[in-house]
Amino acid sequence: MTLRLALFGLIAGVFVSVIYVITEPMIIESKEEARTKRLYSLAEPLLNDGRIGNPVNEVLTSNAPVSLINPLPVTPINDGELQIGAVIPFRALDGYSGTIKLLLALDRERRIVGVRAIDHKETPGLGDKIDTRKTDWILQFNGLRYVDLSPTEWAVAKDGGQFDSFTGATITPRAVVNALAKTLAYVETHPEIVGGEK
Repeated sequence: MTLRLALFGLIAGVFVSVIYVITEPMIIESKEEARTKRLYSLAEPLLNDGRIGNPVNEVLTSNAPVSLINPLPVTPINDGELQIGAVIPFRALDGYSGTIKLLLALDRERRIVGVRAIDHKETPGLGDKIDTRKTDWILQFNGLRYVDLSPTEWAVAKDGGQFDSFTGATITPRAVVNALAKTLAYVETHPEIVGGEK
């Protein structure tokens, strides 16, 4: 009986390993297709004049905020030889249910082209309103530059800032706005990330 169980376990293990080896490239390809689709939808306004370039890892200075990973994978948007913007990932580490991963598209003047939440575990019906499939809350940042508001205005209204939160859920929007503000402030002092001039 023990021999049969051991043999069954061995066969099952081999079967799972074979399935993993077969499906791993498809999973990677599917994730890459999803990433590319998100990049295109987010950077669409820039794509009238440009195209998405290959991602480049930018090494950030020591004063980079925790909202940015280092090195930072920057996806440039190019018009010929000129970089006209970029899409960069950032994160809010203090979401209600953990880290919120986001993408930010900026033009070379550091104006927000779009922001999207791409991965989160926020509470359904409350914190998940950062997702464009639920509400258009996150679209309110489009067209803004960091310098368009004072540093204190880059906050939710409950904290004296410009941005609404959700009824019954302040933690999630606060985390997103704070992470976005820190990211924009850093890019403002490092405009080369998005193709701007120092």
